[in-house]
Amino acid sequence: MKCSAKMLLMTTACVLTLTSCLGGCGGGSAPETSPPPAAAPNGPDYVASCPQDLSLAFFDSSPIDLADFLAFRPLGFMSTPIHMFPAKHSAFSMTLPGQTAVPKLVKSPGKLTVTEIWEVSFSTGGKNYQIYLYPCREIRVYFGHLSTISGKLKTEFDKSSATCNSFNEGTATVTTCRRVGLNIPLESGETFGAGPDSAGVDFGTMDTRRTPAAFINLTHYDAYYPYWVSPLEFFAPGVRRAIEAKTGNVFGTRMRTALPIGGSHMQDLAGKAQGNWFIPGKYHSNSTDMSPMVALAHDYVDPTQPIMSAGSSIVGMAMGLYTYATQPSGLINRDFADMVSDGSVYCIGSFAQGQSAGGLPVSKPNGILILTLPTATTLKLELISAANCQVSGNWTFSNAATTMER
Repeated sequence: MKCSAKMLLMTTACVLTLTSCLGGCGGGSAPETSPPPAAAPNGPDYVASCPQDLSLAFFDSSPIDLADFLAFRPLGFMSTPIHMFPAKHSAFSMTLPGQTAVPKLVKSPGKLTVTEIWEVSFSTGGKNYQIYLYPCREIRVYFGHLSTISGKLKTEFDKSSATCNSFNEGTATVTTCRRVGLNIPLESGETFGAGPDSAGVDFGTMDTRRTPAAFINLTHYDAYYPYWVSPLEFFAPGVRRAIEAKTGNVFGTRMRTALPIGGSHMQDLAGKAQGNWFIPGKYHSNSTDMSPMVALAHDYVDPTQPIMSAGSSIVGMAMGLYTYATQPSGLINRDFADMVSDGSVYCIGSFAQGQSAGGLPVSKPNGILILTLPTATTLKLELISAANCQVSGNWTFSNAATTMER
């Protein structure tokens, strides 16, 4: 199966390796969070409040049988144009490139309450479902890329009219119909759907009891964004160990060994190049289109490998992922964490081509990239024509340079 334009724009992870779509491709999905609430993003009042003990387990079984998925993907996955920034949710990788998805049962990992069901359909055919659940008021659970939902959920979804909206994403009209305010109890192990509709089933968790992730400017994100954490945090020890043993790249061929095993979606470093960068005025809080953005981060399986997620805003640089071998000193090929806001101009050349440690395609641009941080919260970068950094002269920026901000 090929990654169509619809998949690229709407899926939660469309990986461009010839004809492969991994970790949540195919029929696509709606954005993974609803509009931020006016108050704290907690669940409805009819769901009991959570205990404050963060060590308590709320999940006692795997939502998908261990034999039914290739790997459990940690947080931090990047794939343009949807996951421009390190992904805030995990996923069960279930379908290899070229294979047809075979849906498996998806079960409640604990005693949960379904409060929202989203049905996403496409004018070109196909649909999928997203489900939001709570074990308690401060912990929000998300499942995406379900091909079907159980009769119990479908009956409740159909009881009254859903709120629908449609938009055109270039190749198809996408219609999202949402039923909110539901109160559907699920027992641990109860089947509530099947998936995936394509390459994998998304699985994410948010916990507002925890300190929000330290993004440089939280006002640039929706209210839920800083509270996403790895679902592994909520499993009983035995089940957690079993899923951790399968936590790795989308092929299931390389496991993550760095702590935390569940990964992280927050990589911002104050005064450093590392982290998320926005086009001024266009942020996660006011736009669903992150395709112009840039992330200077690290691989979700091997966090020692730098990964640049480049959007559409760098003149002459194709949208995609890029990596290189870092140097411990100087201004050439430094790690993003070593690029500081002291007026220095840095150069990245000798880009690698092939696959990242996480199994994602990385490209080699036609030129070298120069970067500087004019201030602690601004980044200027430009692709210039040169064979390598050593012969690039003074690395002078032109009017074609792109300036971004935190």
